[in-house]
This record gives sequence, C-alpha cells and structure tokens, in this order.
Amino acid sequence: MTMKVKCDGCEKVINVPDDKIPADRPLTFNCPSCKRPLSVSRPPDSTSGVGLPDMGGIPETTPPAPLDQTQDVPILSAGGLKAPPLPDMREAVESELDMLGEGRFRALVAEDANLDRLMPVLKKLEYVITVVKSHDEGIQKMALNRYDLIILNERFAGADPANNTLHKTLEPLPMDTRRGMFVVMTGKNFKTLDSMTAFSRSVNLVVNESDFGNFELILKKAMNDNDAFYRVFRKMLVDTGKELA
Repeated sequence: MTMKVKCDGCEKVINVPDDKIPADRPLTFNCPSCKRPLSVSRPPDSTSGVGLPDMGGIPETTPPAPLDQTQDVPILSAGGLKAPPLPDMREAVESELDMLGEGRFRALVAEDANLDRLMPVLKKLEYVITVVKSHDEGIQKMALNRYDLIILNERFAGADPANNTLHKTLEPLPMDTRRGMFVVMTGKNFKTLDSMTAFSRSVNLVVNESDFGNFELILKKAMNDNDAFYRVFRKMLVDTGKELA
C-alpha cells in the first residue's frame, strides 16, 4: 500500500509505499522535483504495514469498496471518464521511491509497433517508463499516477483517431494539470513538429512515425520550445497577479 505525500514547495504528489516507512521513525527524503526536504510517518493504526490506497479519484458520493472484494471500483479521470474496474489497485499505483533524489521523470507510453524505436531514447533521457497495452490500463494508470511525458499513438490498440479513448481522457484536463505534462501524439499522417496540428489535437507535439530515427532531437527541441513558452506565460501570470512568484 502507499501513502500520498504532497510537497509544500512544488505541490508534487509522491506515492510512498508503507513498507518503505520505518515503524519507529519518520522517513525523510527530498522531493524529486524541487529537492525540498520531506518527511512522512506511518499512521498510528498501520502496525501491520498495510494501509488503504488513496481513493481521491472516487466521487464523494461513491463509498470505496474494500480491497478484498472483486466488485467494480469506479475511478474518474480529470476528464470525467470512468476508469475500468481495478482487480488490485496496488498494481496500478506506482512507487515514487525509485525516483527519490534522482531528479528523474516518468513517462507513459501507449504505442503498439514502435516501442523498439522509442524505448532507447527514453532510457537515454533517464525516464522511468510505464508501457500500457490497452486503453483500460492507460486510464487506470493516469487516474492514479502523475506522468511528465505521455506518448500516444493516434491508433493505439486499434483506436479510431477521432475517438481515441486515452486522448479523450487527456483533452478536458484542467490547464494547471495539463501544464505539468508533455503529450506527444504519433501517427502515419502527421507532419512532424506541425504546431497547428498539435494545437488542434490538444497535444504538445505531433511526430510522424517515419521520423522516429530522429526522435531524440525532435523531442528535445519541442520540450525546449515548450519550456520557453511557459516561462513567458508564467511571468505574465505573476505580473498580472494571477499566480504567486
């Protein structure tokens, strides 16, 4: 089981497995994003080292089901779509402890035929990689974990590009949530780095599958451009008093 710890500095939510927390003292570590010192202790009633996972994605009107039952547990994504039932929620909640002190980022990859071309680049860039095999699994993972990078093929798992379930889950996310992730859509008909197509699809970058040989350079350029844009955008928010410096 895990406890969720929210950083007071950057507001990153970190999943800390209960069995990593000593029973007799707090666990102290640095936030993987802003390096702020954090501390977490076991709840007084967690003598067995096993606790319930965070159920924050479930509407307040829906009581959480006990973990020893097999009934469906509805998890809503930020887009309002209902996630499929989780046989064991622990399998969908990923640990943040592997990333503590490393400054690494997490990537969700929903690709069918191009993993052999994408994975070496992501490993070189030191991403912690999660590969999903279905839309159901992708929705579960996104409902319970935070990803810095999402790579999604427009036809993933046989989807119609106009009705891609994972894409539909991402589109309506609030801006504050969406700003924290970089979304790449891949396909056979895109013009790589076409900003208008990316804008129309509500993603940060579109990449034609034929250009995967240069994926590292393409990704770095697009991310640098995105960072530069949001530096200016955030300064504007601070200057207008809509966000604190």
